[in-house]
Amino acid sequence: MNKKNTNKEEKQIKDEETDSSAGEVAEEIKAPEPEEKKEKNLGKELDIINKQLEEEKDRYLRLNADFDNLRKRTLKERDEFMKYANEKLILELIDVWESLERGIENAKKANDKDKLIEGMELVYKQFKNVLEKNGLTPIKALGEKFDHYKHEAMMQTITDECDEGIILEEFARGYMLNGKVIRYSKVRVSKNKQSEENIEDIEGKIE
Repeated sequence: MNKKNTNKEEKQIKDEETDSSAGEVAEEIKAPEPEEKKEKNLGKELDIINKQLEEEKDRYLRLNADFDNLRKRTLKERDEFMKYANEKLILELIDVWESLERGIENAKKANDKDKLIEGMELVYKQFKNVLEKNGLTPIKALGEKFDHYKHEAMMQTITDECDEGIILEEFARGYMLNGKVIRYSKVRVSKNKQSEENIEDIEGKIE
């Protein structure tokens, strides 16, 4: 084989290798995606997002409507409860009212004072029982230690006959409803003379 033929074969091999490399590079490098295709894909994504937004909006509106209906129903039930909460108590008081009404009618006809008093006492006991059954209890006051959670001091009386802070007189009875004070007892409370003198000494020193 002569030198000329050898060079020709080498050149042919190199050309084949160059063509093969170029083909591989062409396969590796992808052709750029057309703008039209990009816009189409973007449009699809926007459609999906808009659909999701609409679904979430509908869901929010349904939840808001359900909540509003629940709120209205709760308010209505509360109003109904408040309106008729005292129905049982009123029915019991009607019995007392009618007993008192009958007592007044009988009092107009009766000449016996003792029977009249007896009838009024029966009505009083009936009324008292109704109130107690519904949780009303009177607050103890006379002779008790003053408690600002239950009593309201209207007056103070200086005395050494008892300890300080003892209730000497009850001007108006206090009441509790199921353990809660609904009216404070208005009372007169004892105050020791020694405490009064100590206060006067302190005031004198300040002056």
